[in-house]
Amino acid sequence: MDRRSFLKTTTAAAVSTAVMAPPFLREARGADPIKIGILLPFSKVMATLGGATEAGFLMGAKELGDKAGRPHVVIREDDGGDPAQGLSKARKLIEKDNVDVIVGPVSSAVAASIRNYIVESKKLWLNPIATNDLLAEKGCSRYHFRFSASGWQIAGPLGTWGKAKLGDRAYAIATNYAYGQQTLGHFKEAFQKAGGTFLGEAFAALGTTNYAPYFPPIKDAKPNFIFANFVGSDAAAFIKQYAEFGLKDIKIVGPVNLVSEDVLGAQGAAAVGVYSISYYTPSYDIPKNKAFVKAYKEYSGGKETDHFVCAGYDVAQAFFPAVGALKGDVANTERLIAQIRDIKIDSPRGPFRFDPKTHNPIQDQHMRVVEANPLRHVVVDTVKEARHPDAGCQL
Repeated sequence: MDRRSFLKTTTAAAVSTAVMAPPFLREARGADPIKIGILLPFSKVMATLGGATEAGFLMGAKELGDKAGRPHVVIREDDGGDPAQGLSKARKLIEKDNVDVIVGPVSSAVAASIRNYIVESKKLWLNPIATNDLLAEKGCSRYHFRFSASGWQIAGPLGTWGKAKLGDRAYAIATNYAYGQQTLGHFKEAFQKAGGTFLGEAFAALGTTNYAPYFPPIKDAKPNFIFANFVGSDAAAFIKQYAEFGLKDIKIVGPVNLVSEDVLGAQGAAAVGVYSISYYTPSYDIPKNKAFVKAYKEYSGGKETDHFVCAGYDVAQAFFPAVGALKGDVANTERLIAQIRDIKIDSPRGPFRFDPKTHNPIQDQHMRVVEANPLRHVVVDTVKEARHPDAGCQL
């Protein structure tokens, strides 16, 4: 696929308001400020996720901003989780606001829509969340760095781990759109490669409220466990109805979003015993994370951390020291890219670094299980040094 034609996009007119950062981020120190464009969903279904990602970044900016050697301002735009709106706002940030760096998005669809424009603008792009696999494959770019995980990293290892820990017979079900389709495919391929017997698969439409028709085939297949991938209200409904149907004896594994902190409370006891994979776990027992959880609670007025907060925070941990190492020079994008590429980040998730071949993270992935009293994730295993497979990326 031609890099320039990667996932053709369309634009849509949108009214936008640039919101400047709080005063503590804007104090003048005798130099023009670094302009940071935040492109995240602050409305519609992903608003909570965008808010958490931004909060993590801003806490990191408050802690580490001085390391850049220059003041900075934040210009905040809402992509609404919509590809056309995201592209429109990216154009505004680059052409009107002349930002030095783009931080965002959450949605993989938005990431696809803005990819060509940002890369062709030769603008540094720090992607906190969007998992789109192509950004580590044929659509990769030296201007792009991902701080979460690729779709493969949160699905492929589940096939190998599930075969080793839960049994050799598996079934899979996911939401019927690109993210669900891709991750189910990664799980299936890895599970079969490990020698497992794959018993069948199903896809449910986004926004499904009644999963009862999908449960009898699972029960009849008699798997040792299933792979499931749903997000938001779909994840909450699936996990609750799965338990109500009497399938709790068949274990579930899935990506972090299946039982993430934003839906875990709604799932309640039905989520207990569900396994998931994530680059970050709030209960992870290392000193860096303990300090991070405490600091974020103080910063946010009592809120708990999650993987969105952690990713946003780690963007700040990479960006500001890298700029500082160049004595505040953000104009030389190539030097800044090299600085970030080689950085080793002491993250609340545990240490990670970027794969020089893809600019995707190389990191330990947490295998967690939901426990009760209190309802939380507990790390039971780790997938060491998980990296996206070599799939044709040319930076």
